[in-house]
Amino acid sequence: MSRRDATCLAVVLGLIAPAGCSHLVETRSVTRFTGAFEDRDISALRDATSTEFRKRALRDKSAVEAMDLLELPEGKVSVAEVEEVSNNRRRVKVEFESDDQVKTPMTFELSREGKSGAWLVDDLLLKQSRRGKTVTRSATDLMDLLLSVHEFQRAWASGERQRLLASTSESFSEKLSQIPAPYLAQLANRVAVRDGRTFSSRPRASLDKGTAQVRYNGPEGETVLALTLEPAGWRVDDIVFSSTSSKRRPESVRLLASVIARAAGFLDAYNTADRPGLKEHSSSRFFSTCLARADLSELELPRSAAIDAKAEVRLQKTFSDILVKRPGGMVRLSLEREAVPDTSSKTGDLASSGFRVNEVTLVDFSTQQERRVSAVFTAQARMRLFLAAARQHDLLAIRHNSSTDFNTRVWNQVSPTVLPEVLGLAFSEGQTQVSGTVFQGAVTEITITQGNRALTCVLREQNGVLLVDDIVVPTTTLPGSLKKQFERLIPVIGFRQAIQRGDASEVSAVSSADFNRLVWSQVDDRFPAQAGRVARFLRPMPTQIRVIEDGREEVTLGDRQFGARVALVKESRGFRVDDVELLAGAPVDSRPTMVKQVLRLEIARPQKRDRPAPVTGEARKLDVPAGPTSR
Repeated sequence: MSRRDATCLAVVLGLIAPAGCSHLVETRSVTRFTGAFEDRDISALRDATSTEFRKRALRDKSAVEAMDLLELPEGKVSVAEVEEVSNNRRRVKVEFESDDQVKTPMTFELSREGKSGAWLVDDLLLKQSRRGKTVTRSATDLMDLLLSVHEFQRAWASGERQRLLASTSESFSEKLSQIPAPYLAQLANRVAVRDGRTFSSRPRASLDKGTAQVRYNGPEGETVLALTLEPAGWRVDDIVFSSTSSKRRPESVRLLASVIARAAGFLDAYNTADRPGLKEHSSSRFFSTCLARADLSELELPRSAAIDAKAEVRLQKTFSDILVKRPGGMVRLSLEREAVPDTSSKTGDLASSGFRVNEVTLVDFSTQQERRVSAVFTAQARMRLFLAAARQHDLLAIRHNSSTDFNTRVWNQVSPTVLPEVLGLAFSEGQTQVSGTVFQGAVTEITITQGNRALTCVLREQNGVLLVDDIVVPTTTLPGSLKKQFERLIPVIGFRQAIQRGDASEVSAVSSADFNRLVWSQVDDRFPAQAGRVARFLRPMPTQIRVIEDGREEVTLGDRQFGARVALVKESRGFRVDDVELLAGAPVDSRPTMVKQVLRLEIARPQKRDRPAPVTGEARKLDVPAGPTSR
């Protein structure tokens, strides 16, 4: 070989030697890592990786199990490309060739550390599918996340309250810290995997700019952890039992914790008579209409510690029920969501915004009674307001304290002139004494005596407020409901009063469409003379109310010796007078005197301007002789 050829060969070898050596270095660094992983040797993995990788991805001996979840390829390693990122950092693209010669590409990040200047694996770049797109994720980040989940699982399985709270975000920890210890322990059992085997539950992780989701097979089926990256590392910000869990619907633990914390705060405030605390934890309506002025010592409620592992929570987006079991019964706390900010949350927690206690119900299994706190504290007060308004004939106050149905059927139908007479049928001026109270959830019945009269006030909850819905009285021939009685007697009394005043428009207002068509619409400025004689027959007390046929009923006033039978029809405006039969001791088989027919004939008969026509025929039947039967 000539000197010139030898010189050329030396130059060529000098050019290719550095490239060959560098590939050998990267190949050795990668194979050292992959070999340690194939052997599942945590010590060898730590020797083959950088300080940062060891700190974040290999900080626990379970890291090898976590790395299995990354599904790293195995096989013969060959370096395809090396990129010099900096003097101490290289990006190496390699290929793993399996036994069946399938090549899988992967990118390693190498960094040079220590006095020896050894090149160590600092990261692996993995391909992930997210929302139909392929994205590149750092293995270091994924391992850090998975190990954080493992630490979370160990904390929740430990039963140590402080460890459990420390594994969650600041806002989530704040909510969980307000949950009674027994219920939090029960909740931890629903979350933590059994035997601490985090990675046997096959967690599936996805990352996205400081937030992450990890799904795993928990004790109740698929469970989802929502995590957030805080300065101290990954912390769980919510836990969701998914719709495929045993509950068959998604259930957020953050929302659950909010509800439990609110109920616990309410019970603590109630038992210490803390009015500001009650106002904070109660709905505005529940507090203002019930708790603000109530004597809380009258009714005992359980303490917050009673919300234990046996407590049942029925969670919805806008309302929730918490069932607290106790000997012989249970207590149900009902919460609803109000459109107000959550002032109790230092972090502006939106998930819990607005949940407030809006009712508490005590259920007694032996008596089957359901006592609502609102009823216990407000029922008697509401009843007394109603009775006071009735004594004073204050129609506006009566309406204010009555239910919508009571108002629609009775009080909106009555006029100020009819009201005193109607109320006089049922109420007296005697002192009111309560003899018993029965609670049935939304309905409360209070039995009272007024003088020698016994009444039962029926109060019904309407939009969270207890209102008088009916008065029940003992009777055999009339409806036991005063609502039903008044509904039928108001048009009868109004009919009589209007006739006494000779006011055709008022008579028309309480008369049926047929009565108006045949009689009252025909009356101009001349009130039928015969009509004025009807009023005295309508003065006796009602003795019977019965159904004649569908939509038609009959009210009997007095008896056959003196009184009337008033036929009522049900129209869109309520009951209206359709006809009146006068009773004056006539034989049973005699022809009845029907007012509508008599008045129709009177109106139809021609009238002379200067002289009244003689009363004959049907019209004469309204002239009942004076005497004992005429009263």
